[in-house]
Amino acid sequence: MAMNEQLPIINTSSPLTDDQTLFNDYILGINALKTKVAEVETQISQARARIDKEITPLQEQVVDYRQAYVELLDQANDMFYFSMYEKRQMKAMILEEAFTLISQAGRKTLKVIHDKYAETPYDTLDQEATQQANLFVQDFVKENFGIAAEQLDLEDWSSFQELSEKLPKATAFTTSALDIPDFKKQSRVLYARLAKHFHPDTETDAQKKQEKTALMQTLTKAYQSDDFFELLRLASLYASEPSPHSGIDPLQLKTYNEALRQQVMELEIKLKVLKNPPEPMLNVYQEYCGATPEASEEKFNQKRLAWEQDLEAHRHFIRQLKEPSNLRTYLRKQRYDDQDSSLSLSDFFPVLKFWGL
Repeated sequence: MAMNEQLPIINTSSPLTDDQTLFNDYILGINALKTKVAEVETQISQARARIDKEITPLQEQVVDYRQAYVELLDQANDMFYFSMYEKRQMKAMILEEAFTLISQAGRKTLKVIHDKYAETPYDTLDQEATQQANLFVQDFVKENFGIAAEQLDLEDWSSFQELSEKLPKATAFTTSALDIPDFKKQSRVLYARLAKHFHPDTETDAQKKQEKTALMQTLTKAYQSDDFFELLRLASLYASEPSPHSGIDPLQLKTYNEALRQQVMELEIKLKVLKNPPEPMLNVYQEYCGATPEASEEKFNQKRLAWEQDLEAHRHFIRQLKEPSNLRTYLRKQRYDDQDSSLSLSDFFPVLKFWGL
């Protein structure tokens, strides 16, 4: 069913009131925003599929070399060839890189090496960090959006995703100064009226029963997600009169406008988040999607080339470090270039960044 198959626009022979004009503006605005959100979501979905196929395998190979780097330093740390100062350098590098690879790339096998050098085991550090992060986000969300997030677990993607879907609604909601009925009640009234019309149990024809089943699913989804626009659209689509909202009571119209205003804000926020998601989420739209298919293809080609070059740089780097004298030269170079010995491979290859982290 097309997004704009029939819009619930108020159309009368007499001049529109301010509230009727506002209603029409909201309807047109929401329809345009829904179309844009759907386009961006499709672009992101297609891009993610290509990322999984073309980029992720390269990234996994890069991580393999980063793990080999940690293992190489661990082996070198047991050699008499290196001084105590060089071994302290390697220890700091091992702890830095191993923790990153375990926590962000899921390389749990490195916990043995990490814990070999760490004063506190990885699992303890990870548990403490996760608890602190959860508490921080819970307090932030509660204070800024009024949403209780006690059940939030940042280690559980579904939990985080559920919260992210609530934020646009919470951000868009404001208490209106107008003395108007609760638009939730209006939604229930619309839903109940349409449910009687769409209910498949009243239909004996098999094809019509299937059509009504699909419509009932659309109606239920709209009601459960507070999609007031869609409820109005369905009401218009199957109304007996051509413009069913023209005769709405003025006070009820104010209620409708308040619901639609908040939906406009919610969609604007959703579109903004899709195009600029908060860290640590990967900004798929900005990095991989273009205004045209050609622009998207160019972005993908550039990303793939960058990872291919990065992979080759890792391959060469690790091959060189396997020679102890080269590793010593590498360590001495870090001694002069940076007094902070807590270095990782990423410090010397700036393009090395985890995907989406």
